Amino acid sequence: MIFKKSYSFLIIPHHGEHGKSAFFTSRLLNAAAIVLVTGSLIAAFFIVQHYRYHFKLVTTYEPTFKENARLRYEREHYGQILDSLNRTITKLDAQVIKERSIYASSMNGMAYQVENVTKALTKVKIQAGFKGTNVVDEGEPAGGPNESVTLGRFDLSRPIETGVYEEKLRPEIKADLAELDKVDKFLATKESLVAATPDLAPLFGKMTSNFGTRRWRRSGRTENHPGLDIAVPKGTPVYSPAEGVVTFAGRKGDYGNLVELDHGTGYVTRFGHLSQIDVEVGDRVMKGQIIGLVGSTGRSTGPHLHYEVRMNGTAIDPINYLGLIK
Repeated sequence: MIFKKSYSFLIIPHHGEHGKSAFFTSRLLNAAAIVLVTGSLIAAFFIVQHYRYHFKLVTTYEPTFKENARLRYEREHYGQILDSLNRTITKLDAQVIKERSIYASSMNGMAYQVENVTKALTKVKIQAGFKGTNVVDEGEPAGGPNESVTLGRFDLSRPIETGVYEEKLRPEIKADLAELDKVDKFLATKESLVAATPDLAPLFGKMTSNFGTRRWRRSGRTENHPGLDIAVPKGTPVYSPAEGVVTFAGRKGDYGNLVELDHGTGYVTRFGHLSQIDVEVGDRVMKGQIIGLVGSTGRSTGPHLHYEVRMNGTAIDPINYLGLIK
């Protein structure tokens, strides 16, 4: 017992009014002391538990936070590179169009000049009384020395070789064609790389589970979640985020009905819990093509899409690849 006696407290005001007294028994004072001490201990317990949980949370998930930050930075960096490539492609497209226009104009000009020369030579031959074709029939009188018939710098006894004039009029055409071929191959490579990057959202809805370690509220159990769970109504179309080839289409454990796409650049995407699969293994799909419908097959608590993005076999956060909307 802390207090063994009862106490009276007298309160005296400063302005001459009558004072007031309060009487407290030892039992009441002991009860108040016990409540105060117990409350202090409980508060201290919860404060200690809070800081222990905070410390555990920081030490456990700090690598994940750093990895997410690094991936966001890399995605922003890749976005800048992609913008730069798009500007370069636009400039190259304009250059290709310009070169092709110059080439077409040059060819048209050469064809026009060759046609004029041919007409002029034909007219001269007709006016000179030459035959339409220089073929001598048996029995026809013919002979004389084997000499060339010329008109100025043109040899009328030989057919017109248009290739000679083409080379003289535009000797750099071959070089331009070779350069255009290189530009076309460069553009085709860059366009293929962009088309194979999964930057199209397969669908949009309520995100019910993020990438990384997650905890089930009812059971308290934690587990690593390698993708995103997006809740939408059953039967919602799922779109391919990039060009790729179907490497799996069927039932697979907790995934339920699963479609896996290999995009050929290290990226692999997975789409789980589907109610319907619209592609087959070996199919080549285009960006934005429907590959199946949302369902609740496998280990699922309701209709949603489980979406994974993997780079060289390692799962990465798909949140950084939801930039475009179908």
